[in-house]
This record gives sequence, C-alpha cells and structure tokens, in this order.
Amino acid sequence: MEISRKTDYAIRLIAALIQRDGKPYSVREIAELQDVPYTFARSIQYDLVRSGFVRSVRGARGGMVLARDPNDLSLLDLIEAVQGPLSVSICASSPAWCSREPHCRFHSVWEGANRLLRDYLSSVTIKQLLDGEKPHLSGTYAVTACKC
Repeated sequence: MEISRKTDYAIRLIAALIQRDGKPYSVREIAELQDVPYTFARSIQYDLVRSGFVRSVRGARGGMVLARDPNDLSLLDLIEAVQGPLSVSICASSPAWCSREPHCRFHSVWEGANRLLRDYLSSVTIKQLLDGEKPHLSGTYAVTACKC
C-alpha cells in the first residue's frame, strides 16, 4: 500500500479547507498556497465533490468549501475517496482473487495487517492532526518513530 501523490495533495487541500473555517477557497488559490498543480487540484476537487467531502460554490467569491464535519473525516475516508479501497494485499481485500486462499498459511497475516491498517487510519482525523494531536494505536501494538 502506498499513498499516492494525488492523495497527498487531497489531504493538503482538505487541511487548508478545514483551516479556512467554512469560507470558500478558489481552486486556483488553494492550489497555489498548497503547492499543488492547478490541473491536479481540479481533478482532486472533482473526486472530493463526488465523495461528498467538499461542495462547490459558484460565483465571483465561490470555490470549494468543506461539506462534512472535520471531526468525522478520517484519513481512511479521504484516502479511499481519492485512491479507492485500501489494502495491503489484493488477497486481503479480494479473497476470490487467489485460488490458494482456502489453504494459504499467509492469508490470515495479510487480512490481519489489512484490518490493523484500516482500523488505525479510520481512527485518525485530519482535524486531530491539525489540532496537534498525535495519533496512537490502541491495544498491544505500538508505533515507533522512524529515524529515516
């Protein structure tokens, strides 16, 4: 699983809209401020409107506005709106894809990893991150800092 450039840009656009506090942002203006190519921002706007995260406001002072409560907008929702269903392996999201699935000793590992990833990303909102909250995993799993 990899977060695409388009998804990274969509997260930036949504974050800017959250910080704008309900006032419309023109696509051109938000694209420039977030270092997103304008044509890419227009494509992302289409995905965000189609998924119900954003609505378009027409007119001279129009643009995009957030259409959902930012406290209810999870990273998983946003990623899947832009990239489609998220999965660590095709067999975890589509068991019928592999004829070996009923006897595969690794399938449960991919399903478990998939479940952990989806649960984690669905528990984190962009609003939390903008407010400075650090995401965490519940249970016995821990996230360690990368020293990359």
